[in-house]
Amino acid sequence: MTDARKQRIARNEAAFRELNNSLEANVHRGRTQPDYAGFVCECGDGDCDTTIRVELDAYEAVRQDDMLFIVVPGHQAPDSEDVVDSGDGYLIVRKHEDVKDIVEGHERP
Repeated sequence: MTDARKQRIARNEAAFRELNNSLEANVHRGRTQPDYAGFVCECGDGDCDTTIRVELDAYEAVRQDDMLFIVVPGHQAPDSEDVVDSGDGYLIVRKHEDVKDIVEGHERP
């Protein structure tokens, strides 16, 4: 069973992902590849408001897997996720399987 902290982190990250999906669909639409765009750190800290600049094609690649999130280095939670890749100023983390039901199913634009 997943502990309450891991569930909270997963819910926070899913909420930040939804915000970023809205930014991509409404603010960054029409930008050309490989243009950079600003997104909110998708870490589990509900008070984090750090902006990450990510190439749009890298952002879209991460969005193909509901278990992946983009975070600022140092914002990863090793007890809840593993770093699977990195870019210029960001990390890509994969949530652990025990929170899969929380992070999957959120709409992509």
